[in-house]
Amino acid sequence: MQQGFLIQVECPDKPGLVAAVAEALAGAGANILDLAQHSATERSLFLLWARVEAPVDAAALERGLAPLAQRLAMRVRVHPSSRRPRVAVLASRTGHCLYELMLKHADGHLACDFVGVASNHPDLEAAARHFDLPFVHLPHAGDQAAHEAALQAQLRAWDAEIVVLARYMRVLSPAFTAQWPERLLNIHHGFLPAFSGARPYHQAWDKGVKMVGATAHFATAELDAGPIVAQDVLRVSDRSSVEELVERGKDIERRVLVEALRLVLERRVFVHQGRTFVLE
Repeated sequence: MQQGFLIQVECPDKPGLVAAVAEALAGAGANILDLAQHSATERSLFLLWARVEAPVDAAALERGLAPLAQRLAMRVRVHPSSRRPRVAVLASRTGHCLYELMLKHADGHLACDFVGVASNHPDLEAAARHFDLPFVHLPHAGDQAAHEAALQAQLRAWDAEIVVLARYMRVLSPAFTAQWPERLLNIHHGFLPAFSGARPYHQAWDKGVKMVGATAHFATAELDAGPIVAQDVLRVSDRSSVEELVERGKDIERRVLVEALRLVLERRVFVHQGRTFVLE
């Protein structure tokens, strides 16, 4: 019986790697359905993503690829396509990103299981309940350590594997982000690094910008400076008001966050020395 897998390969670059990986996969009984590869010559780095079918389980496929991985100092990750990661959402008061995630999930565009919504405000409880998701209100009473401990406890209770910050308006500590390396996905309401900080759309309007944007990135100890997963921009008119910029900005935030989560779920995102490489 054929099973589906997503394969990630990362190793020092050299000639013949695509052929070597294809041969190893064939030797393990796998049929390649889709493949993308990239040689980042600036870092002498080779990356490969593949979607395959094989009449074996993940452990057997990994064993079949192990000799090649050992010989070429290659990191190989095998992900069963049928396995749906457990995703938790952190939100505050603004619901547009949460709604977009849930709607795209209901339409089958996000191959994951959402396990719950945690928030420092009660405003989005009805939205979570509408999509049959547990909602937990964890107010921030000025004690950052206690608040983050409660968040971590809830995420463990949900057995979350990925956390999406859907306009969660609290700065998380380095201690918190360190526990979720490359698994804490944030949406920033701006085309980083411009106009970071408070009231970004007002800053943009004051400067007479001709476009606004959004950036989805992995959250790290350095505020709004983690590896970037997805970005987009849209042009705006000088006749636009601040309110119009905010509304148009929400649309792009929705799209970028959903796209970033899709890329993560499809295992298309590689992180090397603080920089992302996305293979599509």
